[in-house]
Amino acid sequence: MDKKGGKMAGQRDFSYFPYQHRICHHVYNNGGCTFCGFHTLKRCVSPTPVSDQEMIHHFNVFVNDKKHMDSLLKYGKILVETNGSWFTEMPRAVREHIYKFVENNKIELHTQCRATVINLQKTQEAMGIMLWRRGMHNSLSEPVAKEMAQMAYEAIDTELKTYMLIFTGLEVADDNDLKLLNKGCTLEDFVLFSEFVRKRGAMVGANVLIKPPLIENHIHKALMSAKYGFEVLRSTEVSFCCCIPFKGTVGHRLWREAKWDPPSLAECSEILKQTRDKYLSENPRRDVSFYNPRVQCHHGKYTGRKVKTERQKALVRANVRRIAAEVFK
Repeated sequence: MDKKGGKMAGQRDFSYFPYQHRICHHVYNNGGCTFCGFHTLKRCVSPTPVSDQEMIHHFNVFVNDKKHMDSLLKYGKILVETNGSWFTEMPRAVREHIYKFVENNKIELHTQCRATVINLQKTQEAMGIMLWRRGMHNSLSEPVAKEMAQMAYEAIDTELKTYMLIFTGLEVADDNDLKLLNKGCTLEDFVLFSEFVRKRGAMVGANVLIKPPLIENHIHKALMSAKYGFEVLRSTEVSFCCCIPFKGTVGHRLWREAKWDPPSLAECSEILKQTRDKYLSENPRRDVSFYNPRVQCHHGKYTGRKVKTERQKALVRANVRRIAAEVFK
């Protein structure tokens, strides 16, 4: 990302990446989610503190670019890809500035938040771990963590608007798999979060991973998770993410050792198609999207391995269709 632009190569035309110093507070809990390396991206994470005014200026530079603004108006939304949760890692002054921009331009605001933010106890524990990892003594960190958790809860409780869609990282709809991914959330957390957000008039989105490391039966799990997102969480949108080998993560180590094969684009696109065919036909107001970090989505177990042939792609697609018929019956 150009530090003056808020854009990363290969991302969606309505995506904005804040240049921020704060990273997801869950990272401090044994490295955070095992598949995520977003906090390591130097193009959108500052090594030194960034003031609220600097963050606002960075946002203004992005939206004042005619190409970016035309895209936002064309799609009718802006997706703010925060490093962490909107209500914990984004300063209030920056949030309020973006609310004003969205309201003035009559577009939707899409962003993301951990499902546990509405759980004061879990958020306080997470903040306490973060403060301890940063060197604050436990006797001092407890009241500070409690105050931070309360502020996050009050923010999401009072700031949700009808034009907001809040994505939450469902990833895979299985409690055992969520533990493997060190997600720090349970399915119950996601259900409660969805109810909380929708009760306040905002929309819910579910992020679903395709083939995260250590997870078996990945096609079935991805389709079942999308089904869970729409039918249980009552999401307006399900966004699939092609799981990639981010440096510094378990996935990257397994990929380097040729022990994990990231999904092919043929597999991902067929999962996307089958989910769209199922759920968009039932309700055209729903959406199914696909997040693909360009140049980081590899076929095969290592960089030098050849891309699958057309015949292999056809077999992959047929397999996805077979599984989708079972899941969506």
